[in-house]
Amino acid sequence: MDITVVNVNTNDDRKWSFEMPNWANQFPLVMGDTYRHGGVSKKPCESLNLATHIGDSLQDVLDNRSIVSDYLGESPDRITCGNQVHGLNAVRITEDLIGAGAMSSDTAIPDCDAIYTDIPNVPLFLFTADCVPVGIYDPVHHVVATVHAGWRGAIGHLPVITIEAMQRDFGTRFEDCYVYLGPSIGPESFEVNQELADTFTDEWKKITDANSDELVRYIVRDGASKATPHVDLWRFIEEDLLQRGVPKDQICIGGTDSMTDENCFSYRREHGKTGRMALFGMLEKR
Repeated sequence: MDITVVNVNTNDDRKWSFEMPNWANQFPLVMGDTYRHGGVSKKPCESLNLATHIGDSLQDVLDNRSIVSDYLGESPDRITCGNQVHGLNAVRITEDLIGAGAMSSDTAIPDCDAIYTDIPNVPLFLFTADCVPVGIYDPVHHVVATVHAGWRGAIGHLPVITIEAMQRDFGTRFEDCYVYLGPSIGPESFEVNQELADTFTDEWKKITDANSDELVRYIVRDGASKATPHVDLWRFIEEDLLQRGVPKDQICIGGTDSMTDENCFSYRREHGKTGRMALFGMLEKR
């Protein structure tokens, strides 16, 4: 199994959990993606909602962030995150940006769906409830990134764009990178219209000679009379990275389908009224 589920007991007898890629064990960093249980938020965000922008009680969110930051051994005011807009902007976190978005969405880095840094002890957070959270680590230059790749970020090649930005700033090479895809909508759940399926197929043909049947499958859903297209975002992101030189054995697809796994928040399953999980990545000093 490429992931490990970590169960954490807090000082007030709460229990929360997250999944992590097994490759992270060999490096001086902490990376994982939270599940939905073990926090203080009320319905419909119960209970470990970590996003401040969705109408949940701010104090509950800050309490939830403290639960995670306590595990990381850092103050919650060092949590750093972007204002996710389904765009293609990757931002380097420098000293002056540490803590952006920690206490309020108003202070998050604007127009930003990927962040990366070489500064230790800075928890990078991003928030999802079906979109693909992508964690990236360059062990040669000791740089970590968190990337928000919904379908727009995936088809726009945001994980690749992020590594290219790391390359410009630090010399990162694709072949050195380790990648983790956390809980997100799976290939049998991401039903799309034919137009979007065709758009993905066209983009797929630009990056690979692999059969597009690996990307788009036609599935008859329960209660339906005909098959509809379903896109495999995990496979698209993986192939995009493989074609740029990331080794396959350095890519961990966690395989947790947020739409079908009740441990996860799911925007689709819960009709937009739900909380957000957090992918976190934090360098340790080496």
